[in-house]
Amino acid sequence: MNTNKKLKVKDIFTVVLLALINVVIFFASSLLYATPVTIMLMPVFFSLLEGIVFFMIGTKVRKPGAMMLYAVVRGILGGYLPYVLLYFLSGIVSELILRKSGYGSAKGLTISYILCQLCAALGSTIYPYVIAAKSMADMAVTDGRQENIDAASRMLLSGGWIALLAGVVITAFFGAMIGKRVVKKHLEAVGMEG
Repeated sequence: MNTNKKLKVKDIFTVVLLALINVVIFFASSLLYATPVTIMLMPVFFSLLEGIVFFMIGTKVRKPGAMMLYAVVRGILGGYLPYVLLYFLSGIVSELILRKSGYGSAKGLTISYILCQLCAALGSTIYPYVIAAKSMADMAVTDGRQENIDAASRMLLSGGWIALLAGVVITAFFGAMIGKRVVKKHLEAVGMEG
């Protein structure tokens, strides 16, 4: 492999800093997990917003390993094992897609972003509120969130998980389009080709 195709320290620093922006968005918005409806809508909300950072990484760091590094940072800082594992899976799949489509490819980045957001929704909402809802509610007894968790679980189990995943796909597509447009304008503003 050509040495200028390998991640350099500058690239690693760029990916980690940009990934941390999405982590800050996630933690700042986690206050919205206050009601059952907002629990279900959070992955949709994130899918719309996080595309800008994802496209910035994919466009500025067009090298193998950049998306895997992003996925590792996002997963580990999520701190919940199913979320971590699914983010790692999304990083592997993204790398395979970008290897085939070309690093920096808008089509490859769009598909990768949608899959990444689906994995994040599965790990952050579907698994804890559907598969592990009982243990989540038992842990939440002490902080008063048990009713919200039970209600969100009932909504998801009654077919809400299908609507949630469909919503994530749709908003992730729009998030990717927003990310693509913002990054293109940014690169034009600084005099670089997109």
